[in-house]
Amino acid sequence: MQVLDQAGLCLDCWGEMQFIAQPICDVTGTPLPYGVIDGTIDNGADRLLSIEALHQPPHYSKARIAVKFSPISRKLIHKLKYQDQQHIAPLMAKMMVNAARDILPIEPQSAVICPVPLYHWRYFKRRFNQADILAKNIAKLTKINYMPKLVKRHRSTKTQVGLTRLERQNNVKGAFKISPKYCQQAQGKVVFIVDDVVTTGATVDELATSLMAAGLGPIYILAFAKVIKDTVL
Repeated sequence: MQVLDQAGLCLDCWGEMQFIAQPICDVTGTPLPYGVIDGTIDNGADRLLSIEALHQPPHYSKARIAVKFSPISRKLIHKLKYQDQQHIAPLMAKMMVNAARDILPIEPQSAVICPVPLYHWRYFKRRFNQADILAKNIAKLTKINYMPKLVKRHRSTKTQVGLTRLERQNNVKGAFKISPKYCQQAQGKVVFIVDDVVTTGATVDELATSLMAAGLGPIYILAFAKVIKDTVL
């Protein structure tokens, strides 16, 4: 894969990128078959909802994801996450902003944006948090208040790779702590949580749960890629 510059990929790689487009589940951001409406909301306005959103509704209000997790998006993520190629982040952030156009606030000051945090020793080992790099770039593009210290991961968790949905939920349960100082500043505002990949959604949902317990919300999720069905992370 060749990244030509901060503005884009080579044509071959761009052609392989599987962008998530309408129709999508209005809650989880999961792509849906064309012409299928799984449910309606109770205020009378029709919207597309996935089976997952109907039967296991998350604690966050909406999620928007730029692309499907695929060989090409995996390469981008790994270059950022493990090879410290941070020049890729502005491109990924632009894709994420484009995917979230329908939920971005008209007034940037009405929202805050924060990354899914790393536990301190993992941050020390890796030297940076890829979700934080993405959040910083999104904040720059949207003018939304960047608040990286709103949430802290106050205990270590195992890597989520290879775990079942239930194992992932148990792994991250109670892992996040909200800063009282920044929580006060975020009161009454939309909180955008940024992550690189959403698999089952266990991590972002637990984080949303913690934020809501602190009196914050609504909570929106912005992610670069989502694992769809049989895609293996």
